[in-house]
Amino acid sequence: MTREAPDPEKTVTGVLELIPVGAIHSSIRKKEDMPLQGVPGTVEIYPDYWKALDGIESNSHLILLCWMHRGGRDLLVARARKISPDLPEKGVFALRSPSRPNPISLSVVRLVKKREGGFLEVDLLDLIDGTPVIDIKPYQPGWDAVFSATTHDRSGKILKMGAARYRESLIREAVNYHGEWCSGTAMAVRIGEKITEILGGDLRRTGISLDPGINPCLADALIGITGARPGNRRLTFRRPRSASRKADEIRFISPGSTCTVSLKPLKLSKEMILTADEEDLFSIRLKSRQNPG
Repeated sequence: MTREAPDPEKTVTGVLELIPVGAIHSSIRKKEDMPLQGVPGTVEIYPDYWKALDGIESNSHLILLCWMHRGGRDLLVARARKISPDLPEKGVFALRSPSRPNPISLSVVRLVKKREGGFLEVDLLDLIDGTPVIDIKPYQPGWDAVFSATTHDRSGKILKMGAARYRESLIREAVNYHGEWCSGTAMAVRIGEKITEILGGDLRRTGISLDPGINPCLADALIGITGARPGNRRLTFRRPRSASRKADEIRFISPGSTCTVSLKPLKLSKEMILTADEEDLFSIRLKSRQNPG
């Protein structure tokens, strides 16, 4: 099979002109200091482009396209060093490294407020101070969120993560799906940490199913963390049928075992949940399954 020669009338060659439409104002000045969750910040849009902001306040989230001006442009292979320097090298098109042939970033941020003078107050901003803004687009959940998307098994990567960074990762997944950082999402994060320790590796892998119980916040957050859904046959909702199956139980089913998490009857703030002793939050029963698979 031969490939047709590109049509010179439709092919762009040479230098592409990108005109910054604004700049990022952030408390972070070095990419090494950026937390996984990002930080609150401000997007300044230059006066010539203020008219392009009309109606933007009707969106809760925005897509920022920016130019990572401190990223190297000659890097084709790298490691995810913020996760672990022991991870294998990958091509930068398979990574989210700021160093790449064209260092364009794509960030989804939460719009907090539109201010006079072309300023957008945002949260979840993962760009350093002074980053040029190329474009802004509204984030549209029905089009931009692909919850059924899959990626490689991250088990090896997770095992090399430090505890703090893995917690940040779980928080991001839980909040992105549920939409709020609350006590339910905090509890899901603590449960996710423990189940990862017991079952090992990536909770999104196909061999693990979830029965999230009936607490709506907790169920949302656990679905976000595990990627379980009816369509991939990894999500089940089983209502209590007897005293042995309580309403405040969550189950994780793997090929060889079932982990049942029983919540303690406590009402704690999300900050207290993250720092409390595990035995004060829940207990876990692990039962081996016969004839796994």
